Amino acid sequence: MKSVSAALAAHLAGPVTTLATCWRITRRDGREFFFTDHDRDLVFEGDVYKASSGYSRTAIANDSSLGVDNLDVEGVFDSEAITEEELRAGLFDQAEVRIFLVNWADPSMGSVRMRRGWFGEVVLTEQGVFRTELRGMTQALSQRIGELYSPECRADLGDHRCKVPIHPPEIQRSAAYAVGDVVRVRTSSALTTIGIPFVNPGFDAGDLSGWTLVSGSASAKTSSGALGPKTGTHFLEGGNVASFEVRQTVDLAGVLDPATTDGGGYRLTVGAWRANGGGNTVDQGRLRVELLDDVGAMLATPLDTGNEAMTGVWTLRQIADALVPAGARQLRVVFSGTRVSGTACNAALDGVSGYFTDTTTGVGTAAAYENRIYRCVAAGTTAAVQPAYDTGVGQQTTDGSAVFEAMEAWSRAGLVADVVDRAVFTASIDEPRAVDGWFAGGVLTWESGANAGRSIEVKAWTQASGRIELFLPMGYAIRVGNLFRIHPGCDKRLDTCIARFANVLNFRGEPYVPGQDAMMSYPDAR
Repeated sequence: MKSVSAALAAHLAGPVTTLATCWRITRRDGREFFFTDHDRDLVFEGDVYKASSGYSRTAIANDSSLGVDNLDVEGVFDSEAITEEELRAGLFDQAEVRIFLVNWADPSMGSVRMRRGWFGEVVLTEQGVFRTELRGMTQALSQRIGELYSPECRADLGDHRCKVPIHPPEIQRSAAYAVGDVVRVRTSSALTTIGIPFVNPGFDAGDLSGWTLVSGSASAKTSSGALGPKTGTHFLEGGNVASFEVRQTVDLAGVLDPATTDGGGYRLTVGAWRANGGGNTVDQGRLRVELLDDVGAMLATPLDTGNEAMTGVWTLRQIADALVPAGARQLRVVFSGTRVSGTACNAALDGVSGYFTDTTTGVGTAAAYENRIYRCVAAGTTAAVQPAYDTGVGQQTTDGSAVFEAMEAWSRAGLVADVVDRAVFTASIDEPRAVDGWFAGGVLTWESGANAGRSIEVKAWTQASGRIELFLPMGYAIRVGNLFRIHPGCDKRLDTCIARFANVLNFRGEPYVPGQDAMMSYPDAR
């Protein structure tokens, strides 16, 4: 029974009522919000309920059973109340909501409670509207207690039952480790990275916009022989000339802080994919990355591959954690090709990308550690000062009295190379084990950019192009140079557990237990 005052009950029984719906939202941090569908603000029990026409709900239905009574809520962002930034930050997740009726002509009559519940998943639209489900108090009764038999694994990848070290803890100093413990070596803080704003880095504009053709001829192509783009839809290839050269210069003003640069506070990671098109595997290519001062004088060349024969498959050439010299104000990428045989120079380039790391706030250890984890093979206590860990897979490092062996990490660092929209982009990921679908079903977590800290499931992954498709669009635009971490998906089948993760001892399913189809079988079944 709902408790209603005698005065309000009499008002409800009358032929005409003056009722308004009020909303009281209490976030988990204790902050409260008050709204009403009345055309002016209402004061009830000392709280001011703001009039708002931007919020609507579905009908409220009450059931005498234990079924879950949910309703949907829709509203527009209000800079003075519920903001887009707070919703994206998850501040309203699981917020408590109380809905009741009051007599706007005489709020002292009390209220009629209509619904109490909690916000469910909040969905944001491009039109500045949010939608959420208000879950009733019986929602908690819908949870499954215990486990059921199933052919698929009931553990989640990386949890305490699965034990695959997706996100192992950071190694500690002067700490004891046992054989089998898995750790990671501390690396640069991802939130201090700054993407390099290359123009048309994957040549997906279909031309050389953003690039300067210094000599010879080159063009953006969709295919050449058996070669297709590494990222996006196009790539650069030389023309019917003996040699060619293209370059792009990025002004670092507004990208880097000059004082931090001159103080040796930035390190550079940059690279690109190169190959040979047209079936030609003998032509040579050269990739250079140069740092210049404000008048164009050369200060350093962090990367220079020299002239090298290129194969018909895409190969990454990059430099990691190169110190940016004092006075650097420009960054230039230069790619050139030289014909060795035939009539055309088929040297190809694609997916130029990179970022700076601010080591004044980060840790500044080697970027190679991003894709390595270490398993303890000899128990002991780590040293007070961390040694230089060997990043070669299978190689061992002695740390104090403990010994650790390098392994391929399951969680990999990635860098956005080209963007299609908020749900589709191409990326550079160093994962030698990857095949098509490797990351499908896995989780991607943004470590820089406007979406930093947000995680989302991966819908599809194409190895050849580096194309990633997310299940849902990100709340903010994805930018070239954004950093992320991603781990492979698991379809929870026994074959996948064995072949991909070698983790059959922790498989939490019963693949050989007869299912419901056994009820339909008989001795003569065909």
